[in-house]
Amino acid sequence: MSDNSHRIVAELTSLGYETSVFDSPFGRVVSFPYTVDIGPHKDTECTLGLSLYGAEHYPEHPPHWIHISPPIDDQKGGAVQMYEHNNRQWIALSRPPDDLWDKLRTKTMAAFMHEHVRRFWANHEL
Repeated sequence: MSDNSHRIVAELTSLGYETSVFDSPFGRVVSFPYTVDIGPHKDTECTLGLSLYGAEHYPEHPPHWIHISPPIDDQKGGAVQMYEHNNRQWIALSRPPDDLWDKLRTKTMAAFMHEHVRRFWANHEL
């Protein structure tokens, strides 16, 4: 990996996530099994992915797109795209954490997962 995506992979791995990396229409994605721990989808098991578009600028700039397989749409609108990878359906949602990221003291995947990803699932609509 020629960008800082190796750092994102290492940080997620250190948090206990079993990661894999693939290329999508939205750039390189780090994916991992994930169990939702908050909100209306609590206890749902899925594969979560984070686009590494702009990863050469991590940690100054965080992952932008959230990918989910099987697809779960948060009904928030904006840029939402369906695609297929390895015979699996995925949804890619443009959900940058810019409002949050700039305020964090420590910009790490631990903070990203705890602050942004949990907020994403907590604010889901059914």
